[in-house]
Amino acid sequence: MLVLEGTNQAFSEVYDIVHHMEETLYNKIPKGFIKMIEQNRDLNYKVNIDYSKDINNQELLRETRIILSLIYRDYLCSGEKKKELLYKDKTELERIEQELREKYNPDNLFKNKVQPTEYVNEEVTDLVEYKENVFTKIFNFIKRIFNFKKSY
Repeated sequence: MLVLEGTNQAFSEVYDIVHHMEETLYNKIPKGFIKMIEQNRDLNYKVNIDYSKDINNQELLRETRIILSLIYRDYLCSGEKKKELLYKDKTELERIEQELREKYNPDNLFKNKVQPTEYVNEEVTDLVEYKENVFTKIFNFIKRIFNFKKSY
């Protein structure tokens, strides 16, 4: 399984929370899923969860909250609640996809761009003064002398 960097700490928090659940809830989670969490957790990360407080009032990582919500949706909630959550997830994904389609629509990409004809007509007419260095002056002088002799 591919595990993104930074999620190992979230797996540590989830592992700790799962092992503090009531046994009836714990048994609803597949053992393979718990084993995957256990294998991918960061053993050096110190989990700091106060179980006397509600889980919503804890300072948890964003990834931890996502994993816990997936566990709740897929394994712990009732059939009707699961359908409701799946529907909410689906509509939220559709809304995000629509926003992305509107933002990156190829038809709209060039609407606000400046047309090239608007700035092509501008001409730069700066004068550049050319100065010869000493060696070039000497070389050109010698060249003129030899050309002068050839012409007679």
